[in-house]
Order: sequence, then structure tokens, then C-alpha cells
Amino acid sequence: MSNASAPPVVDPGRQLLARLRRGFAAVPLALPLAAIMIALALASSAFLTPTNLENLLVQASIVAIPSLGMMFCLAMGEFDLSVGSTVAFTGVIATSFIVAEWWTPLAMAAGLVAGAGVGLFNGLVVTQLRVTPFIATLATMVIVRGLALVYTDGHDVIVSDSTLKLMTGARPLGIPMPIVLAAIVAVLAWWTLNRTRFGRRVCAIGSNREAAAVTGLAVNRIRVMVYILVGLGAATWGLFLSAQLQKGSGQLGLGFELAVITVVIIGGTALTGGRATVMGTLMGALMLEVIRNGLNLLNVPPAWQRISVGVVLVAALAVLGMRGRYGSTKR
Repeated sequence: MSNASAPPVVDPGRQLLARLRRGFAAVPLALPLAAIMIALALASSAFLTPTNLENLLVQASIVAIPSLGMMFCLAMGEFDLSVGSTVAFTGVIATSFIVAEWWTPLAMAAGLVAGAGVGLFNGLVVTQLRVTPFIATLATMVIVRGLALVYTDGHDVIVSDSTLKLMTGARPLGIPMPIVLAAIVAVLAWWTLNRTRFGRRVCAIGSNREAAAVTGLAVNRIRVMVYILVGLGAATWGLFLSAQLQKGSGQLGLGFELAVITVVIIGGTALTGGRATVMGTLMGALMLEVIRNGLNLLNVPPAWQRISVGVVLVAALAVLGMRGRYGSTKR
């Protein structure tokens, strides 16, 4: 008689539940996002129309690109409040150069360089002058906004440029350009975060900056590079906005920094650093735009839409706080 024990009985139901739990843990916004979309579909017949869904995805893609840059910053345990001002500064640089009859791609490149320059400035102030990120980027927010207003003398820079319009109007393979660019940036961000030393080092700095420095990491150089990434993301947003509105203005981008920070936090990136998620950030951008789109369809006043962004941020921070307390209790 064989002494071999019988193999354990596997319950298919439990296996399915376990897989679903792992899936929801990987993408925690999936259920609330689905619930919000169902509610909006019931509240407005226009929500699920192809035109509206495409517009929603385009706007979410535009927000996702700077949010992915901010994701690296938060993963490092820091954040950048100058995003909105960088959006405005980039827009006025690019549009004013177009008005000055620069070749449009070169004018757009100048806008990207301006955004990277703001990021470089932030990085140097934080690392070399040792100013805390909150104070440094708050000061930059005011300075850069002021520079944009001084540069334009407080006036809008109006353009009508077909090449600039391609930023939002082109449709390679029938797909709107913002969605294509967001997909490319998301793939690059995922690869950088999960497959490169740079991504691992960013998270290591966020987990324990002192320990990272002791191990020989070039902490300050990495921090500067991350701020440059944030600046480039904000600059791209500025180009998108100028392409949509066909103008540059020192008044554009007000409050945009709150939007990207909200997107990254509700997506699951740790506010204290050390952890980031590209998929979560993309889902966060989609959720924010679904809420905005739904409120527009329901004719909610713009002021209340601004309030909704703050409410979503507070709710996300509350959930993160509860998760932290639960985790510490469980350990």
C-alpha cells in the first residue's frame, strides 16, 4: 500500500477570489472608477457617447504626462509646487517664438527647454542651497508665474499655427495624438521605474535618503534629474494647452500642481516616498478626468469642480492614512 498522501483539494472558487484580490490590489482604483462611471452613465445619457469618451481619454492623457513626472518626485519623498507656473511659462515662450516667426518645432523645443530649466533651477535650489522642497518650489511657483506675466506684459499671446495644433489635433493611425504620446511616456516611465537603476535609486532615496547616500548613490544628482523630469512634464502640458487654446498666457495653469499631485496620490504612490505605480497614476488621471467630465455634463459650476479636486485629494489621503494604521496594527 502506498504511503503517499493525497494531493490537497484546490477550491476553484477560492482561487478565483484570490486572483481578484490580487488584481484589485494591483489596481485599487478599478472598482471606484467603475462605480463612478456607472453612476455618471445613469445620470447623463451623453456620458457614454463615443465623442465624449474620446474627449475624456484625450484630457486624461494630457494630465497623465506631467503626473508621471510628479510620480517620480513623490516616489523620492518630495514634490514640486511650480508645475502650474511652468505650464504658463512654457506656453508663453513657445507662442511668442511662433509669433516671432521661429520654425514651430524649434519654438516648441524652446518651450520644453524652458520647462527643463525651471526643473533644473528647483533641483539646484533644493540640493545646493538645501532649501526644503516645499519652500523652494513655492518660491519658484511665484517667480516663474511673475516671469511669464512680465514677459508678456500681462497680455495673451495669440497664435494661429497649424503645426502647433498637431499636438492635440493629429491622429496617427486614427488615434488622437495626446493618447499616443501618453502611451509612449507611460511605457518609458514604467521601464525607467521598474527596469533601470535610476528608477530603483529614486525609490531608494524615497525610502531612506541617508542610507542611500551611505551606499554611495549620487543622491543630489538623482534629485536634480527628477526635478528636470517634472519640469519637462509640465512643459509638455503647457504645449498641449497652448495648442488647444492657440494662445499663451501668464494666467494659465493656475492650480494645476494640485491636480497632478492628486492624480499621483490617488493612484497609489506613497506620499512619504519609496513606492510608485505607473498604472495607478494612469488610473488616477482617468478618475480625475471622469469626475470633471461628469460634472461638466451635469452642468456643475466651475467653482464646485475645483472643490471636487480638493475633496478627492483629502479622501485619498484619508484612505492612505487608514491603510497605514491598519498595516501597523497588523504587524
